[in-house]
Amino acid sequence: GSFAPLGGQNLIEAAACGCPVVMGPHTFNFAEVAEQACAAGAAQRVAGMAEGMLAAGQWASDRARLALGRTQAQAFSTAHRGAAARTAAALKALLATRPSRAG
Repeated sequence: GSFAPLGGQNLIEAAACGCPVVMGPHTFNFAEVAEQACAAGAAQRVAGMAEGMLAAGQWASDRARLALGRTQAQAFSTAHRGAAARTAAALKALLATRPSRAG
């Protein structure tokens, strides 16, 4: 995860399930999306595990905040859907421009 210096994990899956994400400081594998998620209200960055536990408890105990966080998380994930399809389409177009090889 993001609490050890391992680079973090993709948080879009959790957001797609309507879960606001509490993440630690180590998100270098997903730095851009982590910052976007924080800006969208879909995630909260904390300095360490103790602060993360406190943040998770605050999300769980405040129903209005949790409801808003769920909505923001789902909206964030919706905005990031389709990456695999777009990548496949781009690769297909690129391959179509290659000269064919005689077999």
